[in-house]
Amino acid sequence: MKRLIILLYPFNFRKFDFERFEIEKLRKENDVIIFDFIDILYPNFAKAYFKDNKISKKVKKVKNIYAFKKSIFYLIKNYGKENILVLNFVKNDTLKSVKINHFIKSNNLKSVGFFNPGVSTYNFRVSTNFNLNKILIFILKRKNETIQKLKGKILNLLVKMNKINPDFLLVAGKHCKNQIRNHCKKNKIKIIDGHSWDYSSILRNKFKKKSQFKDYAVYLDAPGPKFLSDSFMFGEKFPETVEHTYPSLDNFFSYLEKKESIKVIIAPHPKTKIKDKSSLFDYRRVISNKTQDLIKYSKFIITRNSTAVMFAAYYKKPIILFYTDELIHTVSQKNTLDLANALKVNVININQLGSINLKKIFKFNKNFYNRYLLNYCTTNKNKVPNYKLITNLFNNN
Repeated sequence: MKRLIILLYPFNFRKFDFERFEIEKLRKENDVIIFDFIDILYPNFAKAYFKDNKISKKVKKVKNIYAFKKSIFYLIKNYGKENILVLNFVKNDTLKSVKINHFIKSNNLKSVGFFNPGVSTYNFRVSTNFNLNKILIFILKRKNETIQKLKGKILNLLVKMNKINPDFLLVAGKHCKNQIRNHCKKNKIKIIDGHSWDYSSILRNKFKKKSQFKDYAVYLDAPGPKFLSDSFMFGEKFPETVEHTYPSLDNFFSYLEKKESIKVIIAPHPKTKIKDKSSLFDYRRVISNKTQDLIKYSKFIITRNSTAVMFAAYYKKPIILFYTDELIHTVSQKNTLDLANALKVNVININQLGSINLKKIFKFNKNFYNRYLLNYCTTNKNKVPNYKLITNLFNNN
């Protein structure tokens, strides 16, 4: 009997996700059905995504949990539980999410969770060096996110009581594996040594044509402030403004183009859709869905914070991490500083061009790049792409 992979995704499933999660590769040996839960889990966040009608036809949009359960029972009847594997990206951060995951667990469907972010992240922790005023300021600035995290603590109690855990957890990086090891051992979750999705894409796409562009740098764009970012999901105000950010970027790009005799190419965030030579970036080239290839043949990359720095670390490219005046003393700046510390590179304020030392910024240590990859991007010494690791789980019945 043919095998079935069911993918549960909490947000709007895009063409980017279709490629990132290696769906075509998985389909060579298995049937694949994708369920998109954004309409019932995060309906207000749907507007953060542009509509992709081509890919939406390949995805089942879940409108209510009852209809979803009915679909799963139908699939169990047709494939048999032993021939079904669930790739579950739905976190237990809402009551509906917990219900969905409890349903999967109670029906004894084999499931895979994922802890492969591919980037170091800033974690807010209360320490003895952090005074009460700073803690209160942080909480007040991000009160909705703080409330959501407190709700998450309560939901975690439900998860523990009902033992709602995946059978497998695909983990990328030594740092991530060390963080999760005890939890997996306690809850009898088998760790699968895997990769971040960006790292896995390198393993499965080894032969690429050389870029048509020469002498360029890549700017890895974020959704905000022009488009809605993840902060919108928590109802938080984005710290940057359109009026300040894009003129600052344009000024910095012009500075780099003159100093280094290069052109800056924009790699837009997957959530956004920006036309090539958009006025938003002063009519510079905007190339979508080619981030890996662009970075591979670039002179250097520019970003605040992005999982795609993994490509720069892999291809040994200088990385310019930056913030603006508007981001000083914000969580966004702390994330950038944390990433810089993990990569052992410098951080600059692009509103202070006079203090920038490009020779110093362009210096990097290959050993620290390799360490970053091993800590956050890969745990599999055999260099087997994620889709093969996932398909092999059918043999672990």
